Amino acid sequence: MSKKEIHPDTVCFHCHLPVTEAESHIPTLLVFGKQQHFCCLGCHAVCETILDNGLESYYQTRQGAEQGTNLASEEILQQLRLYDRDEIQREFVVHGKDRTTDWREASLLLENIRCPACLWLNERHIRAQPGVMEVYIDDLTQRATVKWDPQQTQLSKILQSITQIGYIAQPYDPKRSEKLLEARKRRSLDRIIFAGVLGMMAMQFSIVTYILGTGQDNMMGSGHGEGLPNWIVIGRWTSLLITLAIMSFSGQDFFVGAWRDLKNGRFGMDVPIVLGLTIALAGSIVTTLTHHGEVYYDSIVMFIFFLLVARRWEMRGRLQAADRLDRLATIQPSMARKLGQDGQESMCSANELEEGDLVRILPGETTVVEAVIHQGNSSFDNSILTGEVMPALRKANDVIHAGSVNIDQAVIAKVTGIVQFSTITKMQKMVSQGLEQSPQTMLMTQWVAKYFTVFILLIATATALAWMWIDPSSWLPNTIAVLIITCPCALSLAAPTALSVAAGKFIEKGLLPLNMARLEALAGADILVFDKTGTLTRGVPDLLKLESLAGLDRKQLTEISSALSCHSIHPLAKALRLPKGTDSLEATDITNVPGAGLSGLVEGKVWRLGNPDFFAELGALPVQLADMIAAEQSQGHIISLLGDDSQIHAVLVFADQVKQDGAEVLELLRARGITKTVILSGDALQNVRVTGDEVGIDEAYGDMKPEDKMAWVRERQDEGHKVMMVGDGLNDAPVLALADVSISFSSATDLAGNSSDFLVSGGGLLPIAQGRILAQRTIANIRQNLGWAIAYNVLAIPLAALGYIPPWGAAIGMSLSSLVVVLNALRLQRV
Repeated sequence: MSKKEIHPDTVCFHCHLPVTEAESHIPTLLVFGKQQHFCCLGCHAVCETILDNGLESYYQTRQGAEQGTNLASEEILQQLRLYDRDEIQREFVVHGKDRTTDWREASLLLENIRCPACLWLNERHIRAQPGVMEVYIDDLTQRATVKWDPQQTQLSKILQSITQIGYIAQPYDPKRSEKLLEARKRRSLDRIIFAGVLGMMAMQFSIVTYILGTGQDNMMGSGHGEGLPNWIVIGRWTSLLITLAIMSFSGQDFFVGAWRDLKNGRFGMDVPIVLGLTIALAGSIVTTLTHHGEVYYDSIVMFIFFLLVARRWEMRGRLQAADRLDRLATIQPSMARKLGQDGQESMCSANELEEGDLVRILPGETTVVEAVIHQGNSSFDNSILTGEVMPALRKANDVIHAGSVNIDQAVIAKVTGIVQFSTITKMQKMVSQGLEQSPQTMLMTQWVAKYFTVFILLIATATALAWMWIDPSSWLPNTIAVLIITCPCALSLAAPTALSVAAGKFIEKGLLPLNMARLEALAGADILVFDKTGTLTRGVPDLLKLESLAGLDRKQLTEISSALSCHSIHPLAKALRLPKGTDSLEATDITNVPGAGLSGLVEGKVWRLGNPDFFAELGALPVQLADMIAAEQSQGHIISLLGDDSQIHAVLVFADQVKQDGAEVLELLRARGITKTVILSGDALQNVRVTGDEVGIDEAYGDMKPEDKMAWVRERQDEGHKVMMVGDGLNDAPVLALADVSISFSSATDLAGNSSDFLVSGGGLLPIAQGRILAQRTIANIRQNLGWAIAYNVLAIPLAALGYIPPWGAAIGMSLSSLVVVLNALRLQRV
């Protein structure tokens, strides 16, 4: 479905963001006698509620359209209670209940987030509100996840608390977020161009004065300006006007951020920046008025320009990571084609769908909710969910998950689950929760960065006092240099930027990070432990061969086996079933003997299908047949027999196939520091050893209970080893929780998935090796960034304090320092 800009001037009536939906999907509403357009259903719903409550005056009196809905105004504060209505919350709020409390969780989009200090302030402030249970804010997407107790507080009070500290919050929508990001990038570019173009004039004047000097010894004018030539006086006043224009437009974000930090009792990263700019400007104004001393207009405009360029590169890098992190949200469309009782099709919000509704899914469209095929068949691309490249055929009664893309032809599906509980929503929530956890390295840098600005201010004060005593003419430039050259940004960005890029790469490689706090363990584990079934093997037995013993051809034996198997859900029975519509025989009077097999009538004759013990009443097995069975079982294969009441007609050999990439993955992991590979399985020891030998495992243990696995892992940990556990079964949950880092698969049981730190979205093992490599590169990258940030500040601060670095050099150094950290983190995108 194509999208187009319906008109270059068309913006959302409620939030004033551009409207770019396909023309047929633009929500409209009659307001003040005119059809108004809306960018999303959320804005449409809020506007409709405002009108229904007779509050049209809000739209007549509001201001601040450039930034969308200005929640800081009194008019909006009165309207925040509208977000407490169920019909509006339906779009972005999830309801839930734990053992003692009913809770609600909202996804909000925050504006004006500029740095990690903003994150810290918002999280701390929101968490302190009564009734708030959990808070997490993603710096990349500016998405805040807030969980609260509706018995203690309301969403409107939480939103109001955010406005009180100078930020803007509104319901999160991926498309809305993308538009806001585009607006941020446009504003950033406008301010850089403004600072660059005007700044060049101030720089040209400074360059001329550096070459020609001030001319005090050889006056070129009439003497006006106490010995300064007229062109110097005029140039300084012109530069002052240029500098004021650049500071008020291009540098406004620094002043807004610093004021907000100070108002909330914090020394954020913008505080030393603004202090340095203000001192430099004040000193330059005094010099311009008195005609004694140096002016620093060139340093001010240069600093603003370079800092804006560095922050744009920083934003660009972080948004590239955000594109991958937000992909799980944006792939799920907000609209669906719902079929009514009369079969008529209508477009509706995905949030309006309920269990039992019928929807039509056209080729190229993405499934919006969990559903089953009701009519038709088609291939679906599940790569975002499973990592599998090849589309999978889905026919009547087959399950299709939210996020699957229809490939071939239109189908009608019946809704089995609402949006809030879809597979893609669960994956997105798990990843969001995982990103809340921080490695120890990041926690340390956050603690250091928290006090770094105060340290800078103390150093700057000491520098000013020292130079006032040593050389009063040097205190101003040296103090400015100290304030400008220090780079808390580099220190604060060292870990978060690398982790954000890495999180996006984990998702891209099919390894969902559910607990980023275990990143260091993923990089440093030296023992790798596998479960067998469903981990090293596919977990689904295949029929390897069918040996006829009594003259019946393979086709007849296959049809008889399939007829009997249709009445069982045993994994071996599933492997024998022929596709629907291809079987020609039917079995009746079926008897299921647990642990043995099946018997039933096929074409009037009693047939039985099961293990060798099921045929014991027919007599002892022939020696040749017994030897064949023993030989197959020694290779880890599973044996079933097919026969009637008189004899055995066939031997069926099954095997749980080893995953094809197992040996390759083990080699990659050994090259990355894994010193021992082990299988801990509850399967028979012989089968475990066969699998281990086939893949190349160092040690294999079978017949193990969950407590046996835990004891083995605990012993290794007591010896000082770090254990990585890979499993997917219910009995793996305890040992997955015990291991230093654990990995399971998207097909794993809920308990196993909840006990894991990383989740493989497909069935292969390669993402584990790729994840190990990425984890090691990420930890190395963070250490490089920290090393650079610390070394830069340790070297630059003393040099600036001693007077060896001028203010303009400090401006370049500070900007380059942040840029180096961001560019180094972006190298992870090539892993």
